[in-house]
Parts: sequence; C-alpha cells; structure tokens
Amino acid sequence: MPKRRRKKPSHTAAKVARGLVYVARNPRYKDLLPEGVADSVEQLALEAGVLKPWMCRLFESSWYQPFVERTMEWLGQGELWRLTLRKRFVDDEVRAAIDNGARQLLIIGAGFDTLGLRIAGSLPDITVVEVDTKSTVEPRRMALESLGADHENHHMVGADLAASSLSDVLRSTPNWQRELKSVAVAEGVLMYLDASEVQSLLEQIKSNCGLGSRLVFSYIGADLKGRPYMGKLSGMIRASLVLVGEPLRWGVRDGELEPYLSRSGFRLAEPVERFDLGVRYLAPRGIEQQVGKMEQVAVAEWD
Repeated sequence: MPKRRRKKPSHTAAKVARGLVYVARNPRYKDLLPEGVADSVEQLALEAGVLKPWMCRLFESSWYQPFVERTMEWLGQGELWRLTLRKRFVDDEVRAAIDNGARQLLIIGAGFDTLGLRIAGSLPDITVVEVDTKSTVEPRRMALESLGADHENHHMVGADLAASSLSDVLRSTPNWQRELKSVAVAEGVLMYLDASEVQSLLEQIKSNCGLGSRLVFSYIGADLKGRPYMGKLSGMIRASLVLVGEPLRWGVRDGELEPYLSRSGFRLAEPVERFDLGVRYLAPRGIEQQVGKMEQVAVAEWD
C-alpha cells in the first residue's frame, strides 16, 4: 500500500476534539458525554495546540451556539447529538468489554481523544495501546508530558497503517500480548481506508487479540455506486476531505455490514438495538430528538 505522508496533526482529529469541547460547553449535550471527557479533551487539545483559548470563549458566546446549531441542522439533522452519543457509546462499550474480562485496550486512530488515557489512569492493570500517525501522536505525546498526565500502562505508537502492518506495530509494543482477551476501538477510522485495507485491518485485529475479544467501531454507508454516503451533501463533504488530504474511501450499503464482517471471521454483537443511539441514550431521558445518521456505530465479536 502506498505511504501517505502528513506533516500536521490529522485535520479530522483536531476537528473532533474541537467539536467535543463545543458540546461540553453546551447545556443541551454536556450531560450526555462520558465522565471526564470534557476537561481532559480540552486540556489535551489546548496543550497540543489544536485548540486555542479564543475558540473556547467563542464556543460559549450567545450568538455562536445558535449559529452552530443551525449550520449543523442544515448539514444533517441531529449531527451534534450523534457526535456526543458516539463518544458515550464507545466509552460505555469499552468499559463493558473490560467488565467482561478484556485485559487490553487497543485504540486505532486515537486522535486527541482521552478514552485510553482515562482507562489507563483508573485501571492500572489494563494495558492501553494507541496507534495513530506520527504527526498526530507526537504533539499528543508532548502535550501529555507537559501536563504530567501519562501512565506506565499507556503506550502511544506513531505509525501509518497504510504503510506498516498493525501486527508489526503490536509486536514491537511493550506488554501487548496477542493471546489476551482485549477490546479494540476503530472510531472514525475505517471510512478513510479502502476496502482491501479495511479487511486487512480487521484480520490483523483478530489475529492480535485473544478469543472472546471485541471490536467497537464506527462506519458510514455507501450510495448505489459504492461511494461513501453522508447524506444530501455527500459530494461536497467528500470533496472537502480530499482537499485536506483525508479522502473518504470506504462505506457499506444497508444490509451488507454483517456479510462483510463475516469474511474476516467477525459477527455483529447482539442485541443490535444497542446500536440505536437515540433509543439507548435519549429515550430513557425523555428526550425526543433525531440522532444524525451520517455515521453508524457497532460492536463485532469473534471466537
């Protein structure tokens, strides 16, 4: 596979970090975020330089929040809810996997998220490995050193998985044991790989995690031509991501995810109703709100 070079931190990783800080400062969403996310992401993003103090002030201004709400609703109804609940879903599913016996956490494309950091800090017997591009890992590493926030069981690896295999990366990572029951996360990652790279990554995750492990991931749909589909503005979104060097490459049509996973020995976890973020998180709170559909979430298992 050709090597993709990047000098700056991932545009998408920086954008997601800013989005999380925004929702954490918005009373409509903040209580739905996992505990500890708001402060930890803001501190890390500020220290890494992908978030500026003036942005934090802007996020709380009386005119900016309604502007963002209207803009996001124009792009896709319920997208801010989706971003918020996606983080809650991944956090909850990782902790459930650990409660079910997983002893290792692998996060692919960690960006500036703090899930791995929070797990490592609260559960010192869990080995946490985060893999991302060197251009994203290095400012993250320096920020954590500056904050004094890293832990001995927390390992960050800079690697381009379009050029290096995950198996090679994990073989050279301290304390990773491929026979141990683990939980892997690929949040906001698979859509930036092509179909052959997605299948290869799935197979490598499976071969480097013990029996009974789980994969928590997100994915997007595909249109009739097989192109990644993100709603009525798909063409514009795809073009804008090409311009920043992060083109969308993979999507899956309705009904095709489970057969695709089965080719690599995975199956969707049950019950599938747990993947409906509105039913899982909003309905119990009496919140009647559509959740965006640009990106879906799921959990896969294997024996």
